[in-house]
Amino acid sequence: MFVSKLKLFSAALLLSTTPLLYAKSTIGGIIFTNTYISDTSLETQDDPTAVRNKHQVSKFNVKVPNNSRLRVRWDNEDKVGMYLEVGYGADSNLKVRHAYGKWDSSTQWQILSGITSTPFAPLNPQVAMVHNSGDGFGNANPSRQSQLRFTYKFLNKQGAIAFALLDPNAGETYDDGETTSNDQLQNSGAFPRLDIGGVYKAFNVQIFPGVFYSKAKFEAGLDEVTVYGGSFGLRTAVGPFTLSTEISQGLNWGNTKMSDVKSIHNNTTTPIAYVSNSRTAAVYNGTRELIDNNIQKAWIDLGYRFAGDTLKGSVHIIAGMDKTDAKKDLVEQSYENSMVGISIPYDLPWIARGFRIRPELFHFKEVQEDSERGDANREETIAGVQVQFTF
Repeated sequence: MFVSKLKLFSAALLLSTTPLLYAKSTIGGIIFTNTYISDTSLETQDDPTAVRNKHQVSKFNVKVPNNSRLRVRWDNEDKVGMYLEVGYGADSNLKVRHAYGKWDSSTQWQILSGITSTPFAPLNPQVAMVHNSGDGFGNANPSRQSQLRFTYKFLNKQGAIAFALLDPNAGETYDDGETTSNDQLQNSGAFPRLDIGGVYKAFNVQIFPGVFYSKAKFEAGLDEVTVYGGSFGLRTAVGPFTLSTEISQGLNWGNTKMSDVKSIHNNTTTPIAYVSNSRTAAVYNGTRELIDNNIQKAWIDLGYRFAGDTLKGSVHIIAGMDKTDAKKDLVEQSYENSMVGISIPYDLPWIARGFRIRPELFHFKEVQEDSERGDANREETIAGVQVQFTF
């Protein structure tokens, strides 16, 4: 009797899993551990006549960053696939990094929907332990967002172009405090954010042009905010030498979802009076206006690849700059960040596959000049090693 039930259960299990036999799936993950010394100094001055306040802190850090991840990929014979990636670390709970499905409907067209990076500004410099990927210090990271994307692939694998529709109301709300009794005015944009990005290959050079456009609209009759950006990236290699770089520019990025808009005092994208990384508010002749914030970003990564009997890796010398400013009449504010450093990731593929060491040395500088909040200068130097396990 038991044998008969076992056979029946085995047959049912086989029937239920038969469709999966034609699918291909993989599971894996990465665990990072950052061990480094940080030396940070902060100097502030409320106004030109005030005393400058100085603070300095040196710390030894051991952290599992939040970009450690677990990932699953699944594809079937109809060229339909799914990808799920969940991040975890010492400072947060599980967080979805990617969760999307895709269908290669033909050799040239792909439909994708879900949460992932947008087609805008896809490149990242080799910055790992602090200010990951150079966010806020030259890298225009549009963040991972819910989207509906259509990709057209060029013939002969020369490149592709992607069009994505995103939620225009995913940015921060506007903190007015005068127009309404509610502190936060809800976003109410009806026009979708549009991101367009492409890659084109010629000889040993890849170029990555991109643009995005959005409108931020609020309740209580505040004027509509125009949000846009443009980027251009390049990647190439000659022998062991590599070069990657990206520049970007735009307007009012704090009024849409981005992951790199920061300032010294508030470290946020929330627009508030006089201090904002998107539009800022000021009072002129008894009326309230919104002032555009201009954004400029650039970074460059020069690399050298090496390989020995037991190890394989690369050396990256990286520099970046990031500037946001808003100036009109009574308002004059600017935030300018910069970074310079070296990152040396290397593997031991013939001894311990999946094990990576990355020594890093970086200096980050943030300068704030603000007619309302005063000036500030923050500098941070970090030196240490990231250990990575990939499976």
